[in-house]
Amino acid sequence: MGFVLFSIGNALAIMGLVLAALGYAQGSTGAWIIALVAVGELTTLGSVLALGNDGYQVLQARSSAILRRNKTTEPESISGQRQLLGMALLIAHLGAYLFVWTTAILGYSTATAQDPFPTVFRLTFDAQGPVLVWGVIAAELLFVLAMFALGRAWWARFKRLFGYEASRSAPKPEVPKPPPTLRYRLGLGVFIFGNLLAVTGMLLPAFGLANGRMVGVIAVILAAGEIISWSSIVLLGKEGFNELKTRLFSVLKRTPSGEPVSLRRHRVGVSLLALHVAAQFLALVFPIAAHFGTTADGTFPTVLGLSRPEQLKWFVGLLVASEALFFAGVYTLGADWWGRFRALFRS
Repeated sequence: MGFVLFSIGNALAIMGLVLAALGYAQGSTGAWIIALVAVGELTTLGSVLALGNDGYQVLQARSSAILRRNKTTEPESISGQRQLLGMALLIAHLGAYLFVWTTAILGYSTATAQDPFPTVFRLTFDAQGPVLVWGVIAAELLFVLAMFALGRAWWARFKRLFGYEASRSAPKPEVPKPPPTLRYRLGLGVFIFGNLLAVTGMLLPAFGLANGRMVGVIAVILAAGEIISWSSIVLLGKEGFNELKTRLFSVLKRTPSGEPVSLRRHRVGVSLLALHVAAQFLALVFPIAAHFGTTADGTFPTVLGLSRPEQLKWFVGLLVASEALFFAGVYTLGADWWGRFRALFRS
């Protein structure tokens, strides 16, 4: 199953690349190219979960045979330089998608009946379409390179994020040990700032500000809050999470439990994160379809049967729901999951 998903995902991405190279990166076809590449990445990412460590080794051996290279057995741990290269490629991949996301959102939120073709980042409306398509393709290529650079051991650690690991011993009340002071304080500051941004972004629509240019502002605030919150996980780790939980529960006059999360709670947390990703992709349907569907006379298209004012409301609503699902999923998965996520960034 993993090989099938891997093949389908790469085939979709290659199809999008070929269509873009043939000059179909504009008009309505551009939106379909973005959809092909995005679905291709999600499918390839699904193959990572299905393949795991052993599957990656077999896939590497088959790739070496196709390329007429000698089959070699990769060590369980990769070098520090290769780890840094893979992380750099992965960050560049996320940066490319962030640029595409920001460009699409700003163009979508600043378009008006008087100016339906706004300029974003000094890119004219006509130039934005090809930039969006090639930006997604570049992000996809960076993603594939990052996966191969990080190696099968990293794939196995990534897969652990979504698998339940029962405790091998009886649960004991945990007395968290504070991590290094500087790291903990920095992680705590990042955690608080990211959560404040996210809460601000979720409250603005409640005050009736989810219209016009404010839609772009809200989207950027929510995205920044999520990115910063992810960074806090890397800094805090499991120990920092436990220390943070202890302090939070002391404020609420409760005693934190040291028991690991149950299988049901783990599944709920993973499901919440999956819904978070699905809500974000569904929200992006509106700006992408609006950009490639706006007619030459400036008429905005109807997307999913919704007029433009209704689209803006649904767009913001999906982003807010996505943010809420993200925080709910991360906190549901608990401290052990934080530790496993942080391990992805260590060689």
